[in-house]
Amino acid sequence: MPDKMPSLVHLRPALKEDCRRIWQWRNQSTSRKGSFNTHELDYQEHERWFLTKLADPRSRIFIVTNLRGREVGYLRLDIMGQEAEISIALDDGQMGKGYGAAAIRAGADHALTVEHVCRVVARVRRDNPASVAAFSRAGFALRGYVRTGNIEACEMIRDVNG
Repeated sequence: MPDKMPSLVHLRPALKEDCRRIWQWRNQSTSRKGSFNTHELDYQEHERWFLTKLADPRSRIFIVTNLRGREVGYLRLDIMGQEAEISIALDDGQMGKGYGAAAIRAGADHALTVEHVCRVVARVRRDNPASVAAFSRAGFALRGYVRTGNIEACEMIRDVNG
C-alpha cells in the first residue's frame, strides 16, 4: 500500500501549449530507451497524436511539477472502462529525486478517486529496473509478464484496495 506522506509533486492538466515540451521529454534518449516505441518522433507526428489525446474524453495528460512549480515531466492516463493505463516520462535532469514514484502515486490516486476506475495498469519494460522500482514504491504490484511486440514487460497494477 502506498504511503500517505505529502507528495513531492503536483499534477496539472496539460494544455496545447505543452505540446513541444512533452515532445522534447518523449524524445530524450532515456525516455525512448524505456519506451516500447524507441524511435525518435518528428514534431508533426507528435503534435497530431497530442492534439488527438487532448480531445479524447478517455485520455488525461498531466504536467508533473515539483513543489517549487518547476516542470519535471509528464504523466498520461488512458481510461478503458474500469481500468486506466498509466505512463510517465521525466526530464533527464530530474531523475533520481523521487519525482517518478510521487507522480505515479498521484496519477493512480487521481484515476482511482476522480475517474472512478477499479484498477490502474502499467506495462513497464522488464529491462527497466528503475521504472519497475518506481511503480513498486507507488503501490503497484507485479501481476505478471506480457509481451509488447518483441519486448517483455512487467504488468503492474494498483487497484482500489491498495
